[in-house]
Amino acid sequence: SSSRQVDSEAVVFRHDPRLQWPSLQYYTREQVEAFFRDVNTSNIPVCFLLAADGWPVDAWAEHITNDILKPTHMKKLSGSHHFHADPDSVEAVANEIIVFAEEQKM
Repeated sequence: SSSRQVDSEAVVFRHDPRLQWPSLQYYTREQVEAFFRDVNTSNIPVCFLLAADGWPVDAWAEHITNDILKPTHMKKLSGSHHFHADPDSVEAVANEIIVFAEEQKM
């Protein structure tokens, strides 16, 4: 945890250490592909935002995203894995979600 001084009072940020544990759920490539196919055939509009400096995307993941999931709105934005929560990139993420919602007439 980290702390900083605010108005002479210590503020301590904490998180549940279980968030650092390995995931209990993993999916096979076949399961991911089946899920993406189900979403695509359901005709559900998909907004797919990718962080430029985020989780690494290999050729397989790029293929299934473009060719199987087929998002209706896809954009790569600057930022890290948590670009949706980072003060430097959250506005761009929110703006893209608004654009997507407007495109879908939501």
